[in-house]
Amino acid sequence: MPSKRIAILVETSLDSGRQIVRGISRFARERNDWSIFYHTGPLGAMAPASIENWEGDGIIARIANPKLHSLVKTRQTPAVDVLGNVPEADYPIVKCDDRAISALVGNHLKDRGFRHIAFFGLNNEIWSVNRKIELQRFCDRELGSKLDTLEVDHIERDSQSWPDYTARIRTWIEALPKPVGIMVASDQFGPDLLGACQASGLSVPDQVALVGVDNDLPFCEICQPQLSSVEPNHELVGYEAARILDTILETGSAPQSIVEIPPRLLHVRQSSDATALEDPSLVKALRYIRAHACDPVSVDDIAREAGVSRSVLQRRFRNSLNQTVLEAILAVRINRAKEMLATTRLALPDVAERCGFRHQEYLGYVFKKRIGCTPGQYRTKHTTH
Repeated sequence: MPSKRIAILVETSLDSGRQIVRGISRFARERNDWSIFYHTGPLGAMAPASIENWEGDGIIARIANPKLHSLVKTRQTPAVDVLGNVPEADYPIVKCDDRAISALVGNHLKDRGFRHIAFFGLNNEIWSVNRKIELQRFCDRELGSKLDTLEVDHIERDSQSWPDYTARIRTWIEALPKPVGIMVASDQFGPDLLGACQASGLSVPDQVALVGVDNDLPFCEICQPQLSSVEPNHELVGYEAARILDTILETGSAPQSIVEIPPRLLHVRQSSDATALEDPSLVKALRYIRAHACDPVSVDDIAREAGVSRSVLQRRFRNSLNQTVLEAILAVRINRAKEMLATTRLALPDVAERCGFRHQEYLGYVFKKRIGCTPGQYRTKHTTH
């Protein structure tokens, strides 16, 4: 018979919450001593009051506010937080690595040639604030520019405030220097920003590139063009939270107070699949590189496609992108390899071949030098199974 009674308080209207629950359930299936209590409430909403009379051994909760923190405290049982939104909470925290998420978005936009970057997020949500702060640091460090920001409150999106809310977004986006890349703190706001761009007559992604977070497919795919998005690996957040709670119940102590789970990858879709450059030869070259980097391609091939000489192309790459043509090719190959390692079980020699590396050993050398780990270590860190 199950001996550990576990309650889950995770709101599941968004895919991030559902992925956390999935990770918890995967851990529970690997055990034979967990009994899970989970009550979603109407329309998938979280129902904290449902545990007021619950008696059990541990709680995994997405502690979004002090009120929920107080409720969890009244249960007087071990708990693990899977959000980290209440600084005074004294529970172990397993959360997404918000700094790594923002760095991933920043590098993506920088690699596409964007020198102006902006951020749209939520007030008083620590995960959103952390993403903004890291993106500010990225802009200072990598671009020497300031980050334009717009932060809103959830209540602004209700039906009565909606016209003012959308007008505020339009005014902000219209005032941004163009072309601009915007990081959207959560995919749920992607349609809001895309609608503002359309209402203002701004072209996405040529004038405004959008990148969200969570890879919540209904939101990403409802956008036209479809929304690029970071996949944070919420399932692993749930799995690790369950593992840590089980350790607490077994030993009475937690191995770490905060565990940050790195993102899996950035899914590039049409909303950011552009190059923010005024030089048409560089635009042609980068598009050709993205399409053919994993094939046997030479600098001469790319220069011919761009309509300039090899020496002119190299000079423009250095002056405008601060990299050589070969470095741009290698960056695309590395990103393709990272995606294959995170999303497939292809053998390493096959990954190397499909991504344009001469052999597995060279793939390993490049990863060790550029990423700081071997391809196998990267795969282990960024997969959930």
